[in-house]
Amino acid sequence: MTNILTNSAALKSLYHLHKNDGAASNATERLASGKRINKAGDDAAGAAIVNRMTSQISGMEVAIRNAGDAISMAQTAEGALAETSEILQRMRELGVQAANGTYSGADRVSLNAEIVQLKKELIRIGEATTFNNTKLLNGTFQDTEFELGFDESPQHTHTLTIDDVRPSQLGVWNMSSQLEKSATVTSTAAYGAAAEITTSAAHGFQVGDQVTWAGGGSQGMAGLVTGRIYTVSVITDTTFKITELDGTAVSYGALGATNATNDGTGGVFHLNSLTGAPLVAESGDDAPDSGQSSTETLTVYGHVGTETISFPEKSSSRAIAEAVTAKSGTTGVTAYAETNARITVSPNNTSDADGNTIISFTLKGMNTTPKIISSTIKFGTAESTQIYPTDLSDLRDKINGFSGDTGISAKLSYDRTYIDITSPDGYDIVIDDFDMAADTTAAQVVANVAYNGTSTNMYTHAGGQTTFKCANHTLQVGDTVQLAKMTLGAGDPSQGTLNPDTVYYVSAVSGSGATAAFDLQTVSAATSGANAGTKVLLNDTHDAKFDYTFVKREKTLDIQTMDRDGNLKGTKVKLNDQTLSNDETYQTASSARIAGQVVYDSPNVFTLETGASGAKMNLFRDAPPSATLLRISDIDVLTVTTSQRMLSAVDGALRRIDAERGDLGATMNRMEHTIDNLTNIVMNTKQAKGRKLDADMAAESIELSKSRILQQAATSMLAQANKSMQSVLELLQ
Repeated sequence: MTNILTNSAALKSLYHLHKNDGAASNATERLASGKRINKAGDDAAGAAIVNRMTSQISGMEVAIRNAGDAISMAQTAEGALAETSEILQRMRELGVQAANGTYSGADRVSLNAEIVQLKKELIRIGEATTFNNTKLLNGTFQDTEFELGFDESPQHTHTLTIDDVRPSQLGVWNMSSQLEKSATVTSTAAYGAAAEITTSAAHGFQVGDQVTWAGGGSQGMAGLVTGRIYTVSVITDTTFKITELDGTAVSYGALGATNATNDGTGGVFHLNSLTGAPLVAESGDDAPDSGQSSTETLTVYGHVGTETISFPEKSSSRAIAEAVTAKSGTTGVTAYAETNARITVSPNNTSDADGNTIISFTLKGMNTTPKIISSTIKFGTAESTQIYPTDLSDLRDKINGFSGDTGISAKLSYDRTYIDITSPDGYDIVIDDFDMAADTTAAQVVANVAYNGTSTNMYTHAGGQTTFKCANHTLQVGDTVQLAKMTLGAGDPSQGTLNPDTVYYVSAVSGSGATAAFDLQTVSAATSGANAGTKVLLNDTHDAKFDYTFVKREKTLDIQTMDRDGNLKGTKVKLNDQTLSNDETYQTASSARIAGQVVYDSPNVFTLETGASGAKMNLFRDAPPSATLLRISDIDVLTVTTSQRMLSAVDGALRRIDAERGDLGATMNRMEHTIDNLTNIVMNTKQAKGRKLDADMAAESIELSKSRILQQAATSMLAQANKSMQSVLELLQ
């Protein structure tokens, strides 16, 4: 039956025709675009995934270019630093060359001219090295970030800083500390036969330490001699007393109740750097005294990290330096020890007709067996009309002759009046058994007390002591003198009370120039210090008519600690001949130990702290709070000393440059790996995106053919359905 109201066959044919048209259109679009998803309706979830993948791929492709730019920038900086390193190596060669003593001043000027030009080139490199108008080496390239990912995650960034490598910022950070404790007096009090000394802080002295009185204080300490060596007896952390070297108690004048708390306030005692730490073995190869179990600490705050280093109390500078260097891996700070001192020999009455004197002592450095140094020295004395200049060149030669055994070298001053000795490995320098030859000529005059008709112009009396008036005398407290000549004035034939066979001790010196004066007392083996022997008291009746000529009987070798820059440290200490001519022993030292200096350096700034917090110990005499930079811009090769210092600065600069090149090399290597990794990720992500997005061309081709066949069939069927309706109309006709 045919339904004339609805041509269902035609409608169905038309429906399928439209459906096949859509399928053919989709297949045609996919084939034309190559994409499976051309609109969200094709695959909403897939479209979202594909969109995120597209962002990731594009971001990583830019990151790959960023990494390439970072490599280019790092290569530019590293190339400039490589040239900087070459310049520094050349400067080092010139420094080593100039450190040789064979070059004249003119030669050094020529060498320094090249140093000046090399510095200028270093400045130019530091200022001119740029990448895309960005300066790289002048210190402005700080915390620069390179984006290596597709989002803002900090894991996807690389931060690079290039330090300032201009000569004004290159060099070595260093500081030096003289190994010596000290204590400042706050008060003194009577303590039996001696006096108790109270210090402003924990003094750090130990029983048996040898100290020198450096003077100072509001009232001084009567009876103490500046530069003389005393032995410490510890009472508490902040109080101690001292004795003479032979153990005899020392009394500081008459300390009564009224002045006991004020006398000496502000004065300073130093652990005698020349006798050093007495309980430390005389050779650096020997162990410290076995009875010592306490330790001291040194905290190093370096650019790498912080380390607290412990070592036995009274360790030598060499031991401290080795302990610091052993921890350099965790602090970035290295250290070495160097021992320096200056030797002078006091003029005396032992010179021969040519002004020569034979001295001898034993010398020990790194050697375990002392070496005997016997030398002929010439003093700057005047005999008749001939003047003999001071000349210590033979002493220098004798010390250098044993350098292979002792490790100690000697350098003579330009005027030949003193010698600087050095133990470059930081061993303590021990001088012992100092001795001078016996008298061979007339005495050298050091003071003339002349009678001019009025006794008051010669001396005064006060408190049982005679004060001699002698203009421009050269005596110092602690000198030992003898009366060389007494000349009787007119009118009195009596013998004076001063004895030419007696050795006298200079107990006080006052005034200067025309008003200079001094006090004497006798030396005795039984007593010492302020109470040694008997105070000299003349009488006006007989002694006032004599002219007195005094000569210096003290035979001394003066030693003072010195730092590596030639600055004298601490108190000058005198070593006296072991015996006087009358065989009476004077209470001063005949031996000395020279403690070393610890030198610290680092390519970056650092600080030190001695002792634990709240319980600091005065380990060093002069430990600065932080390091200072020895700059390349400040160095020269005009002297041997500055040439040697330049080597240290250049070595520090090279370490800095090496560190910067290392950082840049690490950056470049990372960027290479970053590029490789990002390239791999981009490739895999593109493949994943393709699997999600790309059309299946074979399937879509089949789908298009199928759709076209069905289109044709639907069109034919639609025509047939419409023809069937036409047959019904024909039947009605």
